[in-house]
Amino acid sequence: MSDWDSDYSSLDDVEATKRCPHERFNRSSNTFGAGAPLRVVIDASAECIECKLLLQAVSNFKPGWIEDNTDSKCFIGLTKRKTYMVQLYHGSYDGDPVATFQMVHRSKDEPMYEIEDRNSSNILRRPRAQSLQVIPDSSSRAAMDRAAQWLSHCIEHDDACEVPNADFMPRMLIDVTSQESSQEPFLSKPSSVAPYACLSYCWGSDTEGILQTTTGNVESHHKAIPLAKMPYAIQDAIAVCRGLKIPYLWVDSLCIIQDDSVAWLEDASQMDRIYLHSRLTIAALEPPSCKSRFLGAQTFGQPGWQQHFTADVTSSPDEPPLEIFLRPVDDDFNEEKEEDTKRSLDKRGWCLQESLLPSRRLCFTGDEMIWECLCRTICECGHILWRPQPFGFGRLGAHLKTKRLKAEVAISHPQPARPWYEEFHGYNYMRRGAGYPETPYRRWRDIVSEYSQRSLSRRKDRLSAVSGLAKLVREGLPGDGKGEEGGHAEEYLAGLWKREFHFDLTWTVQHPNSQPGDLDSSKTDAKEQGEAKEDENLRIPSWSWASVEAPVKFEFDRPLPLWKYSPELIDLVRIESVSCERELEHDETSAVTSGEAVLTGLASPVQLRAARESQGKGKAIVQSANSFSAEVTLDQPGTLASLSSNCQGLSCGEENCQHEESKAQDEGLLCLVLFSWIAYTGRYDPRGKMKTMGPETWFLVLKPSTPVPGAYERIGIGSHSSATGERCELFEDGKTVTVKMI
Repeated sequence: MSDWDSDYSSLDDVEATKRCPHERFNRSSNTFGAGAPLRVVIDASAECIECKLLLQAVSNFKPGWIEDNTDSKCFIGLTKRKTYMVQLYHGSYDGDPVATFQMVHRSKDEPMYEIEDRNSSNILRRPRAQSLQVIPDSSSRAAMDRAAQWLSHCIEHDDACEVPNADFMPRMLIDVTSQESSQEPFLSKPSSVAPYACLSYCWGSDTEGILQTTTGNVESHHKAIPLAKMPYAIQDAIAVCRGLKIPYLWVDSLCIIQDDSVAWLEDASQMDRIYLHSRLTIAALEPPSCKSRFLGAQTFGQPGWQQHFTADVTSSPDEPPLEIFLRPVDDDFNEEKEEDTKRSLDKRGWCLQESLLPSRRLCFTGDEMIWECLCRTICECGHILWRPQPFGFGRLGAHLKTKRLKAEVAISHPQPARPWYEEFHGYNYMRRGAGYPETPYRRWRDIVSEYSQRSLSRRKDRLSAVSGLAKLVREGLPGDGKGEEGGHAEEYLAGLWKREFHFDLTWTVQHPNSQPGDLDSSKTDAKEQGEAKEDENLRIPSWSWASVEAPVKFEFDRPLPLWKYSPELIDLVRIESVSCERELEHDETSAVTSGEAVLTGLASPVQLRAARESQGKGKAIVQSANSFSAEVTLDQPGTLASLSSNCQGLSCGEENCQHEESKAQDEGLLCLVLFSWIAYTGRYDPRGKMKTMGPETWFLVLKPSTPVPGAYERIGIGSHSSATGERCELFEDGKTVTVKMI
């Protein structure tokens, strides 16, 4: 059976199949599946223009099928979701369809989309799914004209997308106007304000021979940068700038002196301003290497990807003809399932802030062109009108830049009309009192979770590549409570924020499942070893999520949306002090060379053991002196590499269990409590004690630091939920201590 057969389950009513299928759609906007025998649709087409259009679509997609099956027992199924899906059946609809295709309307308002009439009673003529004619080649004049129209429309109508500071210019730009004088592009230090574009692209794994600006060639680059020697991606970006009449281009590899560490740090600290003030950012989502071109043939524009026909249906003489695109559908197509939108650029760490910092992006995917600005998102094929988008450009970007925008963002069609907060997380916090997590901080933690899933060529960039976003987020965070005048902005501490430091400490590593014997995921090839030596002066503190090269998530707030009764927060730790040594002293969001945090709270000595079936999953068991145990997630999967996967204690009897070798890991280990959630139900037990949910207690797992005697390093995080209403037994015999974490 087809994946779509379930949509027709309501058609078992024989009487329903004797009527025009659109009668069901017109009667109820909640109807998603309808259908009828072919003969019924043919008869109904005399009165129903939707049925008439449906038959024309079938004839164009599968010529001769209607004529060959007029007297046969054939069935046409139709689903109305975000697009119209048509399925043709021989015999009953409960078999496999002989053909399946989508019907998409061509917008009459190119290169934009016409406004959707949600109140129209004309079902198939409602512009539920629209498309533009996808241009076959993105390097063509037609493609540049379409992109230029998108840009000019935004400049003319979208005040919010204008640059907040008209006087800002990057320190160096590539002058691309030399085409008019037949000269090569050259590196320029702008003396006046002019429009410029930025390039967001993947360098790729093979960086050998990529042209870069260095201290040795910077002077010659001010005279000329040979176009033929540039990577193809930069050549294409220059072609886009010239096609859009943008005189300057900013590219990191050529506009930052790559072997000048001071200049590199200074320019990296200005990423938020460089991208935010660009006229446009050119985003090469594919291919994954700058040595390949991103301009050229577009998959969705090639013959065979879709068919186009002009329908012979009108509801009034003055109405323009209705143009339809027909697209084949694969057997495993599922419109409701979010497609894998992560393209190569979306997997790179630096490119997250490059996607959120600018106010306008022109994206090239190899399939089609996509326009993104704060007020609208438009793709040529129209799929953005009905499918979920990648992590947050429009509304999240606008919300982060609220204090820098010149005007409010006017969301216009076809930007999905979703609530603001659902753009970056699914649960909107409701303040229940002092000490509860605030939504702006959650927004940052969602950014961290997304960012940590992306890859970086250099581990030393772990904090630098998100510094620009930290600056924007910081502007929207509360200060020290003294007001704007005389107050201080929130303090950024190696990827965490001081005001909710205890919440930010709860980051949890998402360990991928691996095979037994593959516990230690550290990379040891020569290149990585060289980078490790290069980065030995950059010591990201163990309490920062940036200290691990793995995806992280934050789950400390799960009681808020899940518990039946409102949770109350019980703070159990005091933050005495937190400080960082930064690469750039004047830039609080820069990378750090060291950091320490001093905390006071209840702590218990523990032993560390492997959890059952924990290999490769980062799970372990901590056990206190009173034999109470709790499961924790380790930051590094190799921490327990010497232990058996089934070891549960010193007397487990597991063959070859290396207890003696692992005892050193247990010496001096501490669990330090952070906070608990508890909910009071208002109901009492027979003893007169109020029943509760929880408490759910969160705590750190610490080990003594080898390089700094007397200090501790974080090695994991844990939580334990009690069903008795008592505090976590792990800390039953604990003592209040003050520890320094590095």
